[in-house]
Amino acid sequence: MAFPRPPAASYGLGLGWARPRLRRAGRSGFSSFLGWSIRPKVYNCFSRPKNGAGGMGVYHVTYAPEPGELCVYFDGPCNFSCHGCVCRNRPLDIHLAERSEEVRSSISAEEVLRLVEELDFRRVIFMGLEPTVNREFYKLAKAMKIRFGSYNVLLTNGYEFAESDVVDSVCVSIKAITEEVFRRFTGRKGSKRVLENFRRYRDLGLELRAESILVPGLIDVDEIERIAEFIAGVDPEIPYRIDGYIPMENDVYRRPTGAELEEARRRAERYLRNVSILHHGMKPKYAVRRIY
Repeated sequence: MAFPRPPAASYGLGLGWARPRLRRAGRSGFSSFLGWSIRPKVYNCFSRPKNGAGGMGVYHVTYAPEPGELCVYFDGPCNFSCHGCVCRNRPLDIHLAERSEEVRSSISAEEVLRLVEELDFRRVIFMGLEPTVNREFYKLAKAMKIRFGSYNVLLTNGYEFAESDVVDSVCVSIKAITEEVFRRFTGRKGSKRVLENFRRYRDLGLELRAESILVPGLIDVDEIERIAEFIAGVDPEIPYRIDGYIPMENDVYRRPTGAELEEARRRAERYLRNVSILHHGMKPKYAVRRIY
C-alpha cells in the first residue's frame, strides 16, 4: 500500500513540529517532556540502554493509531556520549501512559516487520540510540518502504550520512558549532562533519529539520544563535526547534528558564523563519501504545 507524503510539520506523538510557533518543551533525547531526575552515569561511545537491551537491533516499538505513526527505537552502539542522554537512562517512549515494564532484548528487522504487519501506519520514525550506526536500520527502513510504502523519518545526530533511498525526512540534532563545546557535550570531535552532512541532506532535496538543546553554561544562547546562523546559510526556511535541557541528579548544568528559551528563540529568529521551543510541560498529542 502506498501513502501520500504527509504535509510539512505534521509529525505526531508530540514531537513539537506541528504549529512551531506554539510548541514549548525540551529534550536530550525527549527528556524535557518530563521532570525526570536522572542519576549521572558515564558512557563510552558504544554504551546501550540499561535495564535489558543489548545488541545491534530494535529494543522498543510504539504505535499511535490516530496519526498512523510508528516509532522504532534502536539499541546501541551510539557514536556520541552526550551529557544527560535520556535514551540511555529512560529508554522507553515517554508518551506511553505506563512505562513500568522493563526494556526487552533486541530484535531483528525481520521480527519488527512481523510485529507491525497488521497495523495501519503511514509514517515510521527511526530513533533511540543512533540509527545510522545500527546494521538493522537500513535493512528495516528499506523493507518498510517496499512492503508498506511508508514515509520514513530519521532522527539522527548527523555524524554518519544516511542513504537517501531509505529515508524521506531527516531531523538532525545539531549539538554545537563551536568545536570545544561540541566535544564537551558529545565526548568526541567532529562538529564540522555534522554540518557538512546537514548540507548534503539539503542537497538531496529531503525534508530537513534541525534541533538543538539549550544547556545554560555549555550550549548557551550565543551558541544557539551560531547554529541558527549556520542553518540559515543552508536554507532559512528549515524548521528549527530549541529544546530546554533537563538536568540529571547532581548535574553541573541546570534547566534553562522560560526567559532564556524565549531569548534563544528570539536570537534564532534573526536568521530563521520557523523556530519553535520545547519545554518539560508539554503533553502528548496522541494516544500511544507499546508494540514491543
